[in-house]
Amino acid sequence: MSQENFWILLSKKLSGEASDQELKELESLILSHPEWQYAIQNLGDLWKHEAPKDELHADDAYMLHLHRMTEMNIPFGDLPDEIPATDSRRKIKRWYWAAAAALILSAGFLGANKLSRGKPKEQLAQVNEISTRKGSKSKVQLPDGTIVWLNAGSKLTYDKEYGQQKREVNLSGEGYFDVVKMKEKPFIIHTSNINIKVLGTVFNVRAYPEDKQTETSLIRGSIEVTVNNRPDNKWILVPNDKFIVENELFIKKEAEKNLAAHEPPVISIDKVKHTAVDSTVVETQWVDNKLVFQDESFEDLATRMERWYNVEIEIDNNNLLQKRMTGNFEKETVEQAIEALKVMIPFKHEQVGNKIIIHR
Repeated sequence: MSQENFWILLSKKLSGEASDQELKELESLILSHPEWQYAIQNLGDLWKHEAPKDELHADDAYMLHLHRMTEMNIPFGDLPDEIPATDSRRKIKRWYWAAAAALILSAGFLGANKLSRGKPKEQLAQVNEISTRKGSKSKVQLPDGTIVWLNAGSKLTYDKEYGQQKREVNLSGEGYFDVVKMKEKPFIIHTSNINIKVLGTVFNVRAYPEDKQTETSLIRGSIEVTVNNRPDNKWILVPNDKFIVENELFIKKEAEKNLAAHEPPVISIDKVKHTAVDSTVVETQWVDNKLVFQDESFEDLATRMERWYNVEIEIDNNNLLQKRMTGNFEKETVEQAIEALKVMIPFKHEQVGNKIIIHR
């Protein structure tokens, strides 16, 4: 029942029809079920779509969606036989989009639940998963109060028993963590290459599988880092330290398992970067919706821009791949960003659908 109530309250909030009490109830539900964050994000994206310009079409679609939700046993209030002429058109449109978006997402949730009911209990994943699509970011609060910001194309998973005996999460992508201090229950992050153990601190982790490096940047407190194939070695970071592991060597090791000896992974400890304007930390600027890059290769920047703008970028010139650039994007569209890069390094480009091809 809480899930059905969640859809109703969220739709009411977006349409501006929720009371103060309903908003408090919605906030409580979200805190209790952080795994719903992805659904909230999707509903927000759908909400941004433009409503039909045809008023009669909007009215008909609104009624159709409400009736379909009733057929699916998703309560959404009593259905009127017809829309009163005294109702404002703007209010109708607001409710139309709330109903349509909730119907789409609820159907997905109900379909997933139906599929899961057909599986043995031991096969059901006992984990919560929070993910963000390319081109979007999200902020969630874990059951212990720890705040996590997830960058585009990232995924965070944790056991449903999180916080009871231990606090462990798995991260693929980039996350900014503000961890609640619990001395008896250390907070542990597992990535594909490294593990991070903390008690209470603020730090950033970038661990995209497709990137060349895995990075951990410490902002406040202290953390302990171990590398998966070197469990006996531990590195303790202090504020402004950045721990870097070269990912490419891990990939090579998987392909060279037949060899008796392996080169150790390239590990280094550097310092976080600060902007020249206000000395803010470059590695965490994405939390404030800023894509900041300092002396970064065009190849690496293109990978970040693909996630940031949800596009595909192909650079077909080897010299361009290694060009270094410094700058930042905040409110620019991908087209504006590309034009700004052209000022730094002359190149040509063409766009076909969602793909941008860059060449000399």
